[in-house]
Amino acid sequence: MLFKPIYAATPASDKRGEFLGWINAAFVAQDLLSDLTSSQGTGFNLWAYDGTSGKVGIPLYAGNRDVAAQPKFTRTHQIEHFGRTWTLEFVSTRQFEAALQTYRPFSILIAGLIMTILLVSILQNIRQRSETLNEISEFKNRQIEEREQENRSIVENDVTSVFLLEASDRILFANQAAQRCFGRTAGEMHMANFATMVEEAHPSDGSYNAKGKTKSGSELELDLQRNEWLSGTGEKRSTVILRDLSSQNTAQRALKQSKTLFDMALEGSEIGVFDIDLKTGKSDVSDTWCRIMGYAPGCNGIDTQKSFIDRIHPDDVAILEQADADCFSGKTSRSIAEYRLKNKDGSWCWMRSDAVVSERDAHGNALRLIGTQTDVTELRHNRNALENSERRFRQVVEYAPIGMALMDDTGSFVDVNSAFSKIAGRSEADLTNGLRLADLIPYDDRKGMYAAVSKLMSEKKGAVYSAEHRISMLDGDDRWGDFNVSWSFDKNENRYFFIAQIIDITDKKKIEKMKDEFVSTVSHELRTPLTSIKGALGLLTAMTASGLTSAQSRLIDIAKSNADRLTDIVNDILDLEKISSGEVTFNNAEFDLEDIIKASVHQMSPFAATHSCTIAVEIHGPSLPVNVDYGRTQQVLANLISNACKYSDPDSQVLVKAEMIDDQAIVYVQNFGSGVPDSFRSKIFMPFSQADSSDTRATGGTGLGLNITRQIVLRQGGKIGYESVRDGITVFWFTIPISTRALVVDWIAKSSPHHRERLAILHVEDDHDFAEVLAAALTDFADVQHARSLATAKILIASEHLDVVILDWTLPDGNANALIEEIKRRHPEASIIGLSANSRQENDPRLSANIVKSHSEMAAVVASINKCLPIVA
Repeated sequence: MLFKPIYAATPASDKRGEFLGWINAAFVAQDLLSDLTSSQGTGFNLWAYDGTSGKVGIPLYAGNRDVAAQPKFTRTHQIEHFGRTWTLEFVSTRQFEAALQTYRPFSILIAGLIMTILLVSILQNIRQRSETLNEISEFKNRQIEEREQENRSIVENDVTSVFLLEASDRILFANQAAQRCFGRTAGEMHMANFATMVEEAHPSDGSYNAKGKTKSGSELELDLQRNEWLSGTGEKRSTVILRDLSSQNTAQRALKQSKTLFDMALEGSEIGVFDIDLKTGKSDVSDTWCRIMGYAPGCNGIDTQKSFIDRIHPDDVAILEQADADCFSGKTSRSIAEYRLKNKDGSWCWMRSDAVVSERDAHGNALRLIGTQTDVTELRHNRNALENSERRFRQVVEYAPIGMALMDDTGSFVDVNSAFSKIAGRSEADLTNGLRLADLIPYDDRKGMYAAVSKLMSEKKGAVYSAEHRISMLDGDDRWGDFNVSWSFDKNENRYFFIAQIIDITDKKKIEKMKDEFVSTVSHELRTPLTSIKGALGLLTAMTASGLTSAQSRLIDIAKSNADRLTDIVNDILDLEKISSGEVTFNNAEFDLEDIIKASVHQMSPFAATHSCTIAVEIHGPSLPVNVDYGRTQQVLANLISNACKYSDPDSQVLVKAEMIDDQAIVYVQNFGSGVPDSFRSKIFMPFSQADSSDTRATGGTGLGLNITRQIVLRQGGKIGYESVRDGITVFWFTIPISTRALVVDWIAKSSPHHRERLAILHVEDDHDFAEVLAAALTDFADVQHARSLATAKILIASEHLDVVILDWTLPDGNANALIEEIKRRHPEASIIGLSANSRQENDPRLSANIVKSHSEMAAVVASINKCLPIVA
């Protein structure tokens, strides 16, 4: 066996690199050294040793050695090769010795030549074999290096994880992909137990065969391949190759779920899918399509396209063909058509198909059509029913005796009926050609209407605004209408629409005015004689000590009591008439509601005592600042408390309670008694009404108190109502808005304890009425200038100092958005606030706030502007 050491290449050619291993080549000395010449074995024998002599060397070759005879001639040669010393010993044979006795000189010569030739041949053969072995060694080295590079590229790839395990499954090596997959370093993995990271698994779907766990605790789904082998020293080794299938399996599950959901959606929504080969005229269809057409799943080999065409109504074939032709030619992107189709029972149903060309040839000709088919019979019938319903509704609206109008969020008329045109005194064309509801109603009326509607909308209760308002006619006269306004948000338009129903009550108003004037005249005519009667009775009472008998004194007391009752009746009638006609002036100021309640309870305590009951007060929370008429609010409380006392059970308690809910103060007056009869509930706030007229003498009163109370509450911006349980608790309640100024002052107090300067505000708004209302709300802390157009606004922006600019986007001469750049250039510190009915205006980052009028209370608008106040220490 021949061995050659192999060393790694180094830059310096005279130095050896790292020892890499051996190259070996096996040879058989018997074959190599036998029959070197024709005389070998007859003339001489060759003996070869690995060493310096035959005595100490290792025998390599002994040719025909005759141990019985000692050779007469021996020649020994030593050669150095492959780092070893070889000894060649040539010995004579008996034949050679016998021949040498006769031809000795010649034999010696011949032997010398033979030996020389033999030696040269051996050396040449050895040299050639050495060169061959070198070439084989270099070739083997190249193969080993290539195999090492190949193995290294496989092991160190970035996709597949490779582990080398010892017999006990401890990790000897893990490539970079494995380190990255499991989130561990090579040091953390070395000699770690492989089972702590990977274990075999057998899921039902067979999507992986092992599960792994990363350093962070995440689970992996793996494909594991394991090969076992023995090392050169006989030790057991295992090579494990892992592929991370987690992302792939997750995606496949999601795809499978999506397909399942898609199939379920198609099946649940009854949508059939078809795929038509336009060259062959054949189609592939889904099971849902087959079911829609009345076939079993798969359609049982039916020519689906031919069956489909044969069942279309003859009058509708052209509709479908035209839709397909337009799609094939590129005139339309889709082929959409509705047509009648015959059912298997002979009836007709409506179908809707929606298809696209999915494949065309090089010339643009359609090759494949894919689409959906849906049964729209019910939808078609519903659409027809809706059209009929809409047509009937329009007829009802058009010929209704009540005026009806549809308005957008700016108050402009979109549609009106003839009754509304008649009430407004204008044609339908004039009304829908830019006129607004504000153009028909006087300023005082529309201001109250806008405030009430905005409030109702902000409460989001879907209530209907109802009130009576004047309507300005072209000739200068006024008519009266009973307005009922409702609203709806159109999601398609992203804006509100308003519906107004108006009943002409002009004649009713005239009659009421005549009645009010009559009542007023009678009431005034009664007041003077009643004063005289009460004065005379007072004098008679003072003369009791002057000789009036007890019977006479009793008659005088009766007369005086009835005169007082008659005076109360006259005063109630006058109050009703004045409040209803608007003649009563409310002197509003800011008060603490708790003070008003306590004063009213103090005044009514003697009255409660005469009815055998007591009055208790509960005030919840902080102070309740309200802007009201002090006397009229006391009148409301007196009416409610007196009613509660009159109808309370003996020895019971009347409770007066107040608290704040959002921006409203609410007052409750509660008593225990017989309650409000069911038959009287609808009339309880009507004038001259009482639960039982027979009670009048027992309880007293005109039946006007609750009606007057309701009108006072409404005039002060509140609401009133009640809840009653028969022979149980009855609660009357009313609300009063918390003072807007108080809310703003409270916000200022909470936001900063410092003193604040007045603001210089420019309000760009084409509606003068709204600008006037907002200016009044800001008067406590701002000086407001008003511009009704872009042109005026530009002049003021260029000439005035401004702290805040409020913009209504839609103006007669353009959009106020054009002003923002100019404002920022001239007044970089100024705050810009959008305040408009236009809810579709895009928000601008340069705005401090963008407020929609119909969505915000005035107090909220004021608070937003108040945030711009500069702080002065």
